[in-house]
Amino acid sequence: MDDLNNKQMVLLTMFTSFVVSIATGIITVALLQEAPQKLTQTVNRVVEHTIERVVNGTSTSEKSPTNITNVTKEVTVYAKEDDLVVAAVEKNQSRMAKIYTVGSATSSDPLAIGFVASRDGLIVTESTTLFGEAGIRESYTVVIGDQTYVAKPMPNQVDVKRPIYFLKIDNLPVDATLDAVAFGRSGDIKLAQTVVVLGGSDGMGVFKTTLSRFHYLKGEGTSTLPVLIGVETIPKIADGNLGGLVVNLDGQAMGVVVLGDDTTKYVIYPIARLLEFLGNH
Repeated sequence: MDDLNNKQMVLLTMFTSFVVSIATGIITVALLQEAPQKLTQTVNRVVEHTIERVVNGTSTSEKSPTNITNVTKEVTVYAKEDDLVVAAVEKNQSRMAKIYTVGSATSSDPLAIGFVASRDGLIVTESTTLFGEAGIRESYTVVIGDQTYVAKPMPNQVDVKRPIYFLKIDNLPVDATLDAVAFGRSGDIKLAQTVVVLGGSDGMGVFKTTLSRFHYLKGEGTSTLPVLIGVETIPKIADGNLGGLVVNLDGQAMGVVVLGDDTTKYVIYPIARLLEFLGNH
């Protein structure tokens, strides 16, 4: 053994392992031939299953469950303009007010139209139709939905030249409130914006239009910013809509329809001016 080199030692080791493997196989076969048939069948099944697992690349260990990841995809749904218009109209129809002279038949067209500006019964309308030939009256009959009320002019506005006018319901039941409009922000009114006019001569008309031109009143001095006092539309607002409520597609009040400077066309009196007058009452 001491005379063998490394290669010879390796060959000797391999030869010895080969001889031992053959001897082991012979002994195993001999023992299986003498063993009971049941034990032989069990051994054969174990060998077959072992070969099958090796060929198929399987393992005796269980596979770890596959991790499932749920991916949520955000989808933006754009509402149709027609749907927005319908929703804006439905939201505000119950806030429209028909104004009649006291004692007149409420089945006829109203003297003027307006809308509920506060839950305690403040009504906004356009001044020229309200005055009429007889001038301002002491009280008016106001119909909101299927309810009839008595409204009186707010004080300190009879001699003031302004395109809008305020009435206050005088017989609102104690603890009762009305459904009032939601005012939009004055800065939200934009050129090319779509708006809806609610009103018409019978108080139930609907007119869709687009803001096309702004009219400003120049402020006094160089530091005063111009004030928006009127907005034209395309198409022009149809006859019979004086005092009509103007809302955006979110249903928020953006103004009221009044006569223009030349008294021949209708313009929108913007929400900022309306809120300014409301703040003084």
